[in-house]
Amino acid sequence: MMHELPQIAPKILRTLESKGFSANAKWTLAGSAGSGRKYFRVCEGEKTAILQTNASVGEDFEHFVSYGKSFSDFNLPTPAIWAVDESAAQVLMQDMGENTLLSVVVKDGELLQANARILYPATIDALIRWQESSQKFFLTRADIAARRFDYAAIKWETDYFRTNYLQKKMGISEIPQAVENFFATLACMVDTHPKILMHRDFQSQNVMVCHDSEIGFVDFQGARRGTMFYDIASLLWDPYVSLPEEMVQDFFGDWYDGYTRCHESFDKEEAWTLFLQASLQRLMQALGAFCFLTMEKKIQSFEQYIEPGKKRLLRVLELYEPLSPSRHEAITFLKASLTQP
Repeated sequence: MMHELPQIAPKILRTLESKGFSANAKWTLAGSAGSGRKYFRVCEGEKTAILQTNASVGEDFEHFVSYGKSFSDFNLPTPAIWAVDESAAQVLMQDMGENTLLSVVVKDGELLQANARILYPATIDALIRWQESSQKFFLTRADIAARRFDYAAIKWETDYFRTNYLQKKMGISEIPQAVENFFATLACMVDTHPKILMHRDFQSQNVMVCHDSEIGFVDFQGARRGTMFYDIASLLWDPYVSLPEEMVQDFFGDWYDGYTRCHESFDKEEAWTLFLQASLQRLMQALGAFCFLTMEKKIQSFEQYIEPGKKRLLRVLELYEPLSPSRHEAITFLKASLTQP
């Protein structure tokens, strides 16, 4: 895959040389993201590193570099950043391995339940460590604390879902007022949740399974201060994996029991309700993204996740409906849109 390798910036090359890499090192494409970022792995002997390339130096690039350095300073489970070249929009970083949570728990479209039973609790432990760092972390990074997942940001997600799924994908031109009211009310409720450090895209492709099942987080440039339930909802309802509901409940219990702030603030039933609210938000955002990336960006690899995303969202709506009977009309409409081919 050498033909795909961009010209490597001089600063990056100097850092590689200082770490013992020579011109004979082997390069391979290690992955890519819907945003256009690409990742290349360089190997020589036992030494490895990852090069991230970006189309330009934008806000996401700046956040990735700045946040990543701070996360490393706090010993959070993110890759160490070794060199940055802004002129080339390149970042050289620690290699956390080839295995994502998705690649280890799903094989040929089938969930490997034994692997999931081992690795999800390990991932949840790492998430709790991330969340419990929030108060001290925000004291050192007031800018991230000020980057709030507030009503406007939350409502943007349901607007995104409405536009890309309901209107463009399903062709529903008129959205009932009851649905619009539901979106607004849901955003208000999620905005009242206790706030912590969010990853904001905490799904199985952004969780690395490193040596000895150690867990690492990548693609953290969206981090901000917001609801404590969003990341765990994102992980457990992830359409890439589609965990059985029994596992969702079990792993939610692991998180609830392990995260002191949660079980000291809410009983488990209350926490489950707030979890479902955050789950609705996350799944609408994800389904909107799958449709946008497929139809607008023409990245066809995301089309396969539209149906799993619909099934996940449908099930969470079914679970939430008895807890919010006043929203029956809106939920009925949304459920009907998710059962159409």
